[in-house]
Amino acid sequence: MTPLQIPLHIPVPLRTSIVKSFTWNWPNTPINLAIIIAAALLFRWLLRRGINWLIGWMLRRTEKRRSSETTHGGIAIGELTGLNAERQAQRTTTVGRLLSNIGVALIVAVAVLWGFDTVGIRLTPVLASAGVLGIALAFGAQSLVKDLLSGLFMIFEDQYGVGDVVEINEIKGTIEDVGLRVTRIRDFDGLIWYIRNGEITQVGNRTQGVATSVTDITVHASEDPMVVMRVLKMVIREIDQDPQFSDSLLETPTVLGVTDITGDKMTFQIATKCVAQTQYDVIRTLRRKAKDAFDEARIRGAF
Repeated sequence: MTPLQIPLHIPVPLRTSIVKSFTWNWPNTPINLAIIIAAALLFRWLLRRGINWLIGWMLRRTEKRRSSETTHGGIAIGELTGLNAERQAQRTTTVGRLLSNIGVALIVAVAVLWGFDTVGIRLTPVLASAGVLGIALAFGAQSLVKDLLSGLFMIFEDQYGVGDVVEINEIKGTIEDVGLRVTRIRDFDGLIWYIRNGEITQVGNRTQGVATSVTDITVHASEDPMVVMRVLKMVIREIDQDPQFSDSLLETPTVLGVTDITGDKMTFQIATKCVAQTQYDVIRTLRRKAKDAFDEARIRGAF
């Protein structure tokens, strides 16, 4: 046996040591370590390719579903439910990055433990020590673990996203950033709040939802109600066919008729159903067009 082939044994005198016997066999040990590293790199590459393919497939499916929405309000429903292409892309990319990081961490952990076993380091004490350390960290960082798990579920469930107008724990504002541990929100006074995800108990999202509103239109009580309703229905048709509101209106607005007559005022109501936070522009346009149509039809307003 040549000197290069003689195994190198380095005994450690402490019986309680994790390292019982460090063994280095040339060239077997370097070859085994190289195989472990190569296998880890291969699995990491396969994991990244698989996750990238999955993300791409989900995005293509979302885009296909979005392009197939041709009914009235179909695209708006995508905005309503958070299934629009941009929002879905952000959510899918975030989840994919998270899964990729978790997978790489697991691959590295397995490779390191495999490498320890190759050079003669006993795994049982290592795993036992890791278990004890994990329990100690779990007790010492319960709030951190709670924040991370809450943030993970919030991302998966898409409870809110960047740009949404929300009310979180009695704080009202716009979401500026969503992280695994902290959510950043700017209130309507411009103050930035950093809220730990584990402390979020109530979330009200004004952006994801349906906004049903009733708009009052008043005219002089002496006007003919049928003429007024005919003019209002003409205004509604114009708004319903306007491409500007194709992503806002979920249903065609409805004239509810005369709802009140007080003194010289006769009140009509128009019901609209829009994607949340888009109803204000629709209502403003509705009032403006109604005023222009009344002037053209010589219908007196309530003065």
